[in-house]
Amino acid sequence: MRDKPYCNAPWIGLAYESSVGCKPCCEYHDGSPSGSSFRGNHKDYVKSNYLKNFKKMMYEDEIDGGCKVCIDAERIDNFSTRRRLGVYNVDWNSTDNKIIKFDFRAGNKCNLSCRMCHPESSSMREEEEIKFNNASSVFKVEDMSDAYDIDLSKCVELSILGGEPSIDLEVRKWINHVKDFNIHVIVTTNATNASDKWFDSLKQLKKLSIWLSIDATGDANDFQRKGSDWKELKKNIIKYKKEFKNQIKIQITASAINFAMLDIWWEELMELDIPVHSSAVVYPMSYSLKAIPDEYKDDQIKWLENWISKESTIFRQKKEAKEAIKMLQMNRYDKKYNESFKREVKKMDDWRNENINDLDYRFEEILNA
Repeated sequence: MRDKPYCNAPWIGLAYESSVGCKPCCEYHDGSPSGSSFRGNHKDYVKSNYLKNFKKMMYEDEIDGGCKVCIDAERIDNFSTRRRLGVYNVDWNSTDNKIIKFDFRAGNKCNLSCRMCHPESSSMREEEEIKFNNASSVFKVEDMSDAYDIDLSKCVELSILGGEPSIDLEVRKWINHVKDFNIHVIVTTNATNASDKWFDSLKQLKKLSIWLSIDATGDANDFQRKGSDWKELKKNIIKYKKEFKNQIKIQITASAINFAMLDIWWEELMELDIPVHSSAVVYPMSYSLKAIPDEYKDDQIKWLENWISKESTIFRQKKEAKEAIKMLQMNRYDKKYNESFKREVKKMDDWRNENINDLDYRFEEILNA
């Protein structure tokens, strides 16, 4: 047993999502559809055995695999939620610690149906599951009205995610609720909405960062993020950059689709001259980088190394490319992930009348690994 907990999240962190309930951290995911959340509202969560057991788990020598996101980030010397929360003084014997980091998801309302997403985070993906799996519903929606009663007096960071926040009116209500707090608010958006009304809503926040969830450019973007159109999306990204300047960055979800053909789209994304952060997909495991045979990952590593060596590549972008290289190196090939990728690709191709082999010639080889 540890003499102090591995992570402070169960004491000062909260992820609250209407489609799955509560858990200490949005990064925690044990591979189940709910990400192993407490099914219920916040008032019941703070008194639950779920939270008591989660705190107890933080003292164990072997940390649960659900903490993989932070573990992997620290392996490549990247920032992690665990490290960020570790700087705060916490009374581990108290049940009255105030929330420091809060992740808020009003629901799964979304205008995209991304391949690597799941019904809990996308209403479009939920509709697909209902249509093709003949399900009446995918999950029970939790009543989140008590979120407005949570004490935010000590909160330092509030993340607003989706679904897609820009099209969810409940998010606008939440922004009105928190706008007078001196909290750093991070809004993650797919950038399909760049309306003046949405921008005006964001500008109410005192300390704002905007993370644009963009995974590629061109056909690779349109395939992985079904429903988006790169030509229009690029215009929106430029509009975000003009309006919010250094408050924005691009968040890439590295999957077996976009990182297998990174050499096709990377340069165009870098030409936007916006800071980029990449994180590997954890769930669903079907799209893990481990599904890509190592020779294809090694080709991408060599390509990135050559790109880094160019005189025109600026220092920040070299660092971002090295981050991508580390992820490719760390997630070596695993046959079970490749088999899962094959099954998922076939299912989605059949549902959508698409063919991943039309996207890039390498997928035919990857799927026959």
